[in-house]
Amino acid sequence: MFLSGVAASIRTMSMPLKVCVALRLYVPFVFMVVSFSTDCFLCFVPIGFAACATCILWVLLATYPARSSYGPPEYKCPHCNSLFWFQERVKSESQISSAKIVYNSCCRGGRVKIPPFLTRPEPLASLAAFGGGPRSKNFIKHIREYNCLFAFTSMGANTDRSMNDGRGPPIFKISGQVHHRIGSLLPADGGPPKFIQLYIYDTAHEIQNRLTAVGSSDRPCDALAPENVEALAQMLDLHNPFAKKFRLARDRLADHGDENFVVRIIGAREGDPVQYNMPTTDQLAMLVVGDFTLDNFKRDIVIEARTSQLQRISALHPAYMPLQYPLLFPYGECGFQVGVLYEGDVPASANARAKMTPQDYYRCLFHYKPDQPNPYLCYGNLSAQAKVDARACIDENRLWYIINNQKKIRSESIQGIADAVGRGCVDGGEMGKHTVLPASYTGGRRYMIQNYHDGIAICRVHGPPDFFTTFTCNAKWPEIAQAIALEPGQKPSDRAEMVVRVYNIKLEELMQDVRDGTAFGPVSAVLHTVEFQKRGLPHAHIIIWLLQDTSHPQPDFIDKFISAEIPDPNEDPLGYALVAEHMMHGPCGSAFPRCPCMKKGRCSKGYSKPFQEVTTLTEDGFALYKRPNNGRYVEKG
Repeated sequence: MFLSGVAASIRTMSMPLKVCVALRLYVPFVFMVVSFSTDCFLCFVPIGFAACATCILWVLLATYPARSSYGPPEYKCPHCNSLFWFQERVKSESQISSAKIVYNSCCRGGRVKIPPFLTRPEPLASLAAFGGGPRSKNFIKHIREYNCLFAFTSMGANTDRSMNDGRGPPIFKISGQVHHRIGSLLPADGGPPKFIQLYIYDTAHEIQNRLTAVGSSDRPCDALAPENVEALAQMLDLHNPFAKKFRLARDRLADHGDENFVVRIIGAREGDPVQYNMPTTDQLAMLVVGDFTLDNFKRDIVIEARTSQLQRISALHPAYMPLQYPLLFPYGECGFQVGVLYEGDVPASANARAKMTPQDYYRCLFHYKPDQPNPYLCYGNLSAQAKVDARACIDENRLWYIINNQKKIRSESIQGIADAVGRGCVDGGEMGKHTVLPASYTGGRRYMIQNYHDGIAICRVHGPPDFFTTFTCNAKWPEIAQAIALEPGQKPSDRAEMVVRVYNIKLEELMQDVRDGTAFGPVSAVLHTVEFQKRGLPHAHIIIWLLQDTSHPQPDFIDKFISAEIPDPNEDPLGYALVAEHMMHGPCGSAFPRCPCMKKGRCSKGYSKPFQEVTTLTEDGFALYKRPNNGRYVEKG
C-alpha cells in the first residue's frame, strides 16, 4: 500500500480546456511525460481498459461522456481492397461531401498490382488457425521452428534474443545486415544434412533428420510434433515447386550418381515480361545436366552437388523469400521482382519512377485485405520475422543505390574533406573507399546532424523549450483490439503494422491539438521524433515552446498542468481508477526486492515519495510536486 507513490498526472489550464483535453487524452490510453524548462518532469495520466479496473470503467461509461474512438478500419481501397481508417485518407485529394475518400499508402492508387495469395493447403490451413485445438496451438507457438525444418536456405543475422525472457510478447530483433545463404545438394563427407540437403540426403530417415538438424538450446525440437512434421513434408512435396525440383535431383543422384548436373533457380532478367502470376515449376527451377559455366547464370542461383562454399542470395531475387519461408509460401510464390512496371499511365515527368520498388511491393502486402490469406500478417511469430526480413531488404536496396550512385547524389561537402584532413587522413592511399550517406537517408549521420541543427536553430530564435512530452503507444487501445479481431485469435504483437498505424493516427491528432493551442495554450514552435521501445511499441518525444514567458515557472503555474495527488474516488471515479491502474509505482522496497527498480536494496526512482502539502521549487529549479496527506490510498501487491 502506497500513500504517496502516485506519479504526476495532468491538470488543465481552465475549465473549458479541461473538458476538451479530458476527451482528447483520457480516451486514447496514453502515457505522457512532460518537463518544464530544464529538469522538472511530470506524467500525464495514462488511460486504458486494463484488467484490474475493468469493472469500474464499465460502470463509469454510463456517467461520463462518450469516449473518442476511431473504431475498426471500415474503409476499403477500391483498387486492392485494403482496409484503412478515415483518418488515414489523403486529405488533399479526398472530398467528404461527395463521399470520395482517397487512400494510396497501400497500392499507390491502383498502380501496384499484386495478385492475392492462394488459399493455404491442408494441413497448413488448419494448423495455422488461431484459436484451434492443442495441435494448432503447438504449431503456432513453435511456427518459426517448424519453418526452419523445411527452409531451403539459412538466414544470417545478428539476432538479439535477450528480451525474450518470458515476461512480455515475443520480439524478433536484428542488428546489422541480413542475408540468406544456400549450400550444396549433398553434405560434406561425414557431416549432417542441413536445409536443402534434407530434401535429398537419407530421405528414409527424413523426419528424424529434420528434428535433429534444428535441435539446440534455443530451438526445442522435443516440443515439435513428428506427426505435424510428416504432414507438412507431404504437403510441400505435393505443392511446392522447389521441393519438387529437389526431390527430382534426389532421384537423379540415386540413378546417376556420377553424372555432373546442377539445380538452377531462375532469376529475373532485363527485358523479360515480368508479372506476378503463378509460375510453373520449370519457370522457377530446373536441372542442368552436363558442362556449364557460371557466366551463363549470373542472375540465377546455381546449386552444385558438392561444394564447401555457401552461396549468398540476392535480396532482389524472386526466390529470396519463398526459399527461406516455405510455410508462408507453400506454393513457391515469387517475391519482389526487378523491372515490374506500374499499372496505368506513367506520369509525364522525366524524373518520375516507372517501375515498382521493394517498398511499394511490401507496403501493399503489409495491408490487411479481408478474406485474403496473407503470409506477412496471419502466421504469428513467423510473419513477424518475415516483416523484419522484408524491411531489411528495403534498407539494403536503398543502401546499394546510394553506394552505386555516389557521383549522382553528390552529398559530400567541403566540410567532409576538412574533417578527413583534421583526422590526419592526408595520404590518398590511406583513405580507402568512402561512402557518403545523404541526409535523406533516415537514421544516417547526416540525417541526425541536419535535424539537430534544425532544433538548435529553433532554440536560437525561441529560447529553451517549455515542455518535453513523451507520447507512448498502448497495445490495449480499442482501435488496435478491433483491428486485430478481424483475424480471430491474434494478439497486438502479431500485428505490428496495425499498432503502428493506430499510433500514427493518434500522434497526428495530438500534434494538431498542440499546434492549435488546444492542449497547452498558444505555442510558437513544436518538434517531435518517433522512436521504438525494446518491446517494439513506438513512442514520440515532443518539445514545445509556448508563446507566454515561462522562463521562471511559479508553483501556481506548475499546478495548472501537474497533479501528483490520488484523485478523489467520489468526485472523480474515472480518474481514480485510471491512476490506480496505470500511475502507481511499485510495489517495491524491502518486501519486493525483485522489483526491476530495486538497486542496492533501494528504489532507484525514489519511491515512496514524501508527502508535500504545496508545490515548491528547489534552488536548482527542480519542482517538488504537491502530494498532500489527504487519506486517499491505492492497494497494490
